[in-house]
Amino acid sequence: MSEFHNANHAADDAHVEQQIGAIYGGTFHRNETTYNINPSDPPERRFDVGRERLKGGMPRLAESLFRELVEQGRDSTVLAYYYALSILSDRSLSEVTDDIHTRFWAAGQMARRFAHDEWRGAMDVVGQLMSCVWRQEMGDSPDSPDLEKATANFHQLHPERQAEIRSHLALILGGALQDTLDAEDAHRIRTERLEHDRVGRAWKFFEPDPAQPRFFVPARTAIPSNEWVKAAFAGVGVLLGIFAFLDGFSTGRPAIGVIALLVMVTGFAVAIWAGREQELGTRRLTALDREHGIPLQFQPAASPGHWVRTDFVTQIHKLVELRFWAARPNPQGSWVEDTRGICEYYKWRFVALYGNAQVDAAAVNWLIRWHARRVAAEWRNGTLFAYRDEVRPAPSVLFAHRAGMVVAAAGALIMLAGYGGFAGAGLFLGIGGYFAVKQGLHILVAQQFQTEENERGQRLLREEEQAYTSWLQVLADRPDDAEMARWLDLDKAYLKTEALRRCALTNRDLVAHVTLTEGAANARRARVLGGPMRYSRYVILVFLLTRSGVREIEVDLDFLKANVHDERRTSFRYDALAAARVAEVGVRYAAGWRYEILNGDSQVLMQSQSLRKRAFRLTLVSGEKISVVAEGFEGLTDENLENEAMLQRMAMESSGIAGALHVLEAVSAEGRDWITREQERRRRRSEDWRRRNHGPDLLGSEGYRTGAAPIT
Repeated sequence: MSEFHNANHAADDAHVEQQIGAIYGGTFHRNETTYNINPSDPPERRFDVGRERLKGGMPRLAESLFRELVEQGRDSTVLAYYYALSILSDRSLSEVTDDIHTRFWAAGQMARRFAHDEWRGAMDVVGQLMSCVWRQEMGDSPDSPDLEKATANFHQLHPERQAEIRSHLALILGGALQDTLDAEDAHRIRTERLEHDRVGRAWKFFEPDPAQPRFFVPARTAIPSNEWVKAAFAGVGVLLGIFAFLDGFSTGRPAIGVIALLVMVTGFAVAIWAGREQELGTRRLTALDREHGIPLQFQPAASPGHWVRTDFVTQIHKLVELRFWAARPNPQGSWVEDTRGICEYYKWRFVALYGNAQVDAAAVNWLIRWHARRVAAEWRNGTLFAYRDEVRPAPSVLFAHRAGMVVAAAGALIMLAGYGGFAGAGLFLGIGGYFAVKQGLHILVAQQFQTEENERGQRLLREEEQAYTSWLQVLADRPDDAEMARWLDLDKAYLKTEALRRCALTNRDLVAHVTLTEGAANARRARVLGGPMRYSRYVILVFLLTRSGVREIEVDLDFLKANVHDERRTSFRYDALAAARVAEVGVRYAAGWRYEILNGDSQVLMQSQSLRKRAFRLTLVSGEKISVVAEGFEGLTDENLENEAMLQRMAMESSGIAGALHVLEAVSAEGRDWITREQERRRRRSEDWRRRNHGPDLLGSEGYRTGAAPIT
């Protein structure tokens, strides 16, 4: 096991967001189709996807699409330009082989077959810049007129074309050419890193599409059949009592009977009113107590059945805990004790509400946060438990209910006292009325309470829908994947320039440079379908390869705020580099640190429940290791549209490992002789390409295909 010195520093809220990201694995924008291609898509759609992939930092996938279009004869200046950029993007000069050069030059020849336009002009500038690079490799003066002409033409391009060329040729342009561009770019990069309200918008990329609110009322409590039977018998008794009372008018004393009946009816009326208020208040109190966790009922983090996944339950439980922790007031006083039961209730509520809704736990996060803040506002106002005094039945209501029953019983006793024929009426009306009131109240109150709960649920739903609409408005300007990639490219350019400045170097001092990126421990993750992983926090490593050795600068990048901190530097000679390779490792995170587990530690790996990932390892003779892990896509993939090989390739390329391996493997194999041999290889290739390019066109007049419509 080897550790990686990556410490986390975050405020409480940021820590909560990182923990949330770790809990539900990240955000997968599966409905985003920017990078997705169907077999039946027309060439125009395939070109658009290729251009988006290039913007998103996936040049090899873009290159394959553009190459297919070229082979189909869809030639145009715009295709030539973007095809050329995809060929050169994320490749160092040492990676430009004969085959790559041939494809690049063919793209230039394609553009020259068309009249001059914006795209051909941009393609010509790319060719001029590359010619300057190759001339520099052959020993031409770094201050040649060709360089001045190329940079002048470059600055006449549209700013968007300039940005594309700078970004995609960053690893190839070097020496005086890069120094010239960097001097003009320094201020622009610092400014553009924060453009388009990055700090206010970047975090939204990591927010999932919110789940819609759902109407929620606890399951209706069915009235038992025996309750209806008892009520029916009580009703029969009352009817018999009424018949007996009417019959008593012919044999008894009507005045006494009427008085007794009025007393009884009055008593029952008071008892019904008071009983209804008492039982309704009791039910309201019980329902609200349950929502406030009274009595406290801990919810098990296990599936309740009904096809609800246990991992969904676990994630909801942790999200509720973290959201209530994030919403705690300051000072927090007895917040934790007061809301422990409420937390447990909301765990149950959201599992019951969304367990079978076919949504990710992350999609419910916004609603959990809304409820947590709502509870916190009531807690601060001192009204969190005020309902107990508002709905609890007053003692006078209980007294009125009992008094009403006593008065009704008194009326029945008057009838039973033997005044004429009202004895039977008193018996039936007294007993039947008692049970009719008792059973009737149960049924009446149950139905009324259910109606109240439905109305309360509808009111809450309307409030949640308003919050949902507001949240959608907040997310309306969420950056797309291309914008996230653009910000990261600017960060890497900025960090490379800063690394040169801190090491007192210029681009003329560099033989090559490599930039590697890795998601920081506990960073939030998000990706779109077909796109690379994006992180809220990165670890960035910049390797500056000079004639005297390697300077490595490592920093932590808070991507959401564009802040850089915790710089670490390492310098070593070429003969100190023992090996550079990619290996499969297991990774687990604890306390903000990343721990790697080697292949041989399979038992430890299994026990730690780590996931297999691929890591780039640079090993020094001293035994020190510098490593970067290419993050896996576990839980954030669509198995029907994405295959494992493509995802691994994407992870290796987006992290910079693929390009770094090519350079640093050669360095570790050749040691201090690498510089001399690399310069010889570049000079030889450059001379060969110059001789070749003075001959006939690479495609030739016969190679131009006119059977297919061009991409425009």
